[in-house]
Amino acid sequence: MKRRSPFAIYAGFTLSVLGAIIFNIGGIFAGRTAVLLQNLQSFLPWVILIYPLLLTVRGDINGILTGKLGTALHLGTITPTWRKNTNRFFHLIGLIFSLSLYDSVIVGLVASIIGLLLKLPISFLDVVVISVTTFIIGALISMVLTFSLTFWIYKKKGDPDVYAYPIMSSVNDILITITFFATCWFYRPWELNVKLDSFVGIPFISIVTIAVLIFLGMNFKHNYIKQGILQALPTLTLTSFIAAGTGIVLASFQGILEQAQILLVFYPAVISTVGAQGSILANTTTTKLHLGTIKPSLSFFKTQNFSINYLGLITSGFIMGLIYSILGTIILPEGFIGSVYFKFLLILVLTNFIAFSIIGLIAITAAFLTYKSGLDPDNLVNPLLSSTADLITTSILVLSYIIIF
Repeated sequence: MKRRSPFAIYAGFTLSVLGAIIFNIGGIFAGRTAVLLQNLQSFLPWVILIYPLLLTVRGDINGILTGKLGTALHLGTITPTWRKNTNRFFHLIGLIFSLSLYDSVIVGLVASIIGLLLKLPISFLDVVVISVTTFIIGALISMVLTFSLTFWIYKKKGDPDVYAYPIMSSVNDILITITFFATCWFYRPWELNVKLDSFVGIPFISIVTIAVLIFLGMNFKHNYIKQGILQALPTLTLTSFIAAGTGIVLASFQGILEQAQILLVFYPAVISTVGAQGSILANTTTTKLHLGTIKPSLSFFKTQNFSINYLGLITSGFIMGLIYSILGTIILPEGFIGSVYFKFLLILVLTNFIAFSIIGLIAITAAFLTYKSGLDPDNLVNPLLSSTADLITTSILVLSYIIIF
């Protein structure tokens, strides 16, 4: 068999990554929907504060699910089928559902605290009910789509570590944005004579909580569930507070968002792309650690394997920046304007390059440290990576806009 040249490996990997993260274009549709959230601000002044938290934390859960599922398929502990699957398959479903409930309550708590500090009129009950409802509905739909997609990729001899997270990241951005908007309108907490959050939301949350407690009571004895809960909960708590930082950054530049709504349109796609790049690097590294094909040492940074993957992800991010800038200027009411296009191109390329350069190093370092500590990187790396990527990318995106415009 002819040995492939480094360039051929680089080109093949880059095309594979592009085939996955091209779906992040869907984030622009999420961004278009997110613009509608500004219409809710007169009723719920905290919607822009909590929106980044929902996107980030949903990304954390998605990172755990895709990371664990991809590793399990490679190791053979889960089979790519819905029927007659292993106990690990059902344990993973219950684990993700439990983590989703926990994270949604934490998001509500964190958002309420930040809202009070920012002196926003905010109700803890309203925020928690809307957050939990959004997450639970989103988790149910997302898990069905994630398992179906990952099974299909694996059966087609594709690598779930490369494709699953980026595709589902974009899908989840759209799903959470639409679900959040619909949930706010369904409960309508601003209508004091219609307290659906109390009469519908609280019973709904109570039923979900009881179901999760029953599952944990029956299955916590299993090491997979116990480790998943004990390792993931502290991480998810930490990432929720990191996500709060993202919300504060976005809320602090509310005036800029009102003047340049195109930033909000770009926002989900841009953070999803950086998150996807980091997740691909983290997931492929984690799988190789589990399989024993690489060692968790600094010498990995000198290998051809690292160089090709890192350069391929940087190239993919640059290409996505070109695509986003073209779509963004077409969306503008004024139509395509050359000077505006090149400014947006510079913003997007600069944001992606700086953010991923930082996140990529964090991804590999975190995977190595957790693996050396005897912890499961799938429980820790993706959640930490997702929230950190969103905070870093949001900050760089806004600062780049201020500097260039």
